[in-house]
Amino acid sequence: MKKKEKNISEFNKDVKKSGRYVYTNFQEYSFFRATKRQTNELNALLRKISKKKIKILDVGCGDGTFTIEMYKRNNIKNIVGFDSAGDAIKIARRGLDKSLKNNIKFLQGDVYNAHKMFKNNSFDVIIIRGVLHHLYQPKKAIKSLSLISSRIIIIEPNGYNPLLKIIEKVSRYHRRHEEKSYLPPTLNSWFKENGYLLKEQYFFSIVPYFAPKALVKVLEAIEPLIESIPILNTFLCGTNLAYYAKASKSIPILYKA
Repeated sequence: MKKKEKNISEFNKDVKKSGRYVYTNFQEYSFFRATKRQTNELNALLRKISKKKIKILDVGCGDGTFTIEMYKRNNIKNIVGFDSAGDAIKIARRGLDKSLKNNIKFLQGDVYNAHKMFKNNSFDVIIIRGVLHHLYQPKKAIKSLSLISSRIIIIEPNGYNPLLKIIEKVSRYHRRHEEKSYLPPTLNSWFKENGYLLKEQYFFSIVPYFAPKALVKVLEAIEPLIESIPILNTFLCGTNLAYYAKASKSIPILYKA
């Protein structure tokens, strides 16, 4: 039997220390800028793929910051934030306004056994934001989640980016949280094995976490140019956003490989 991820305890330590995750501490400008861009791209995709009110499972919800924001900015009927870090879930519940408790819930659980906690096809869309690269068995997690929704959106570090590979080896934070970015074709193949088609995929953002504000400002200025050039955006952008769906006439095809 494979060992449980050590990074779960690290994420719990993060919230015990400061009451939130490191990357939701928006006093650090690089965190604010990088996560804001991810949030904007995710919300734009959600609005594109569905006009009706939808039910969402937010896998890896952490301290709940992005889950609550997602609900407020989109046409969502209800959303379940799901995470293995129990202390993070406690923080998320404490930060939930009473007016939202009928529409947002936070649950602790094992991503490898998500299908045992939820009924088949019980969510319209699953969001997996920054989770797969922390897992010891990402293929097992995808298989479990594939049973409870026909549509999945992931946000992951872009495994094509050589700078990310270096950061994962030398950054103390990245090593403690066991980060290991995967190549996009590898991720795509894992979803294909579970019956999903790739509907849309793109790479964006060149702003890294832990970067000084002066550097972030420079990167912001050149980011649109880098993103507009196909080869450069593939290897220099830091974020991979992908939308997968099982074959259905009712699901729009937004991208063709």
